Amino acid sequence: MEITQFQLDALREIGNIGSGHAATALSTLLQRRIEMSVPKVWAIPFEQIAGIIGQLDTPQATIYVKVEGEAPGKAVFFFPVESAEIVVQTLFGSKETMDLYTDEMAQSALKEVGNILVSSFLMALTQFSGIPLQPSVPALAVDMIGASLDAIFLEDGMLDDTVLFIDTQLTGIPKIEGQFVFLPDQGSMERLLGAMGI
Repeated sequence: MEITQFQLDALREIGNIGSGHAATALSTLLQRRIEMSVPKVWAIPFEQIAGIIGQLDTPQATIYVKVEGEAPGKAVFFFPVESAEIVVQTLFGSKETMDLYTDEMAQSALKEVGNILVSSFLMALTQFSGIPLQPSVPALAVDMIGASLDAIFLEDGMLDDTVLFIDTQLTGIPKIEGQFVFLPDQGSMERLLGAMGI
């Protein structure tokens, strides 16, 4: 489906609200003031995902949840490994780098942070559309982006041809970047935009 400029502006506003929710929740969790900006929001054709995310052989921490409700899909938060390590260090108040590949405490902490971020954006989508969206328990993979995406795409369900991308930056800890991606099931994006009256 084609997304109009008006719809994109509305999605950008949702991204801003989601970022606000996420910053508030992370400030509480990390016990310091965190602000989050949304530099870019895209609604792109499915096949252009790789071009937006970047090199598919780059390792990233990927937090994935299945979204259930009247507009189901998949929600993913991509953290560059360096950003993920900084978040975990901040959470534990540690100066030492924790190994995201093997350390279960670090992985558990990252899942919790990812869950907060994903839930914040889903809450904003729900607020705007009135359609409740429930995230599943988060899964975490620290792997090359291509491998993580392949695993997500192999899950059940036909995906829509339009994907929502929200590029975020956190301030309050050394500059952290990440990308929220909503992969709607077929018809879900139309249902959400229709419910928003846009």
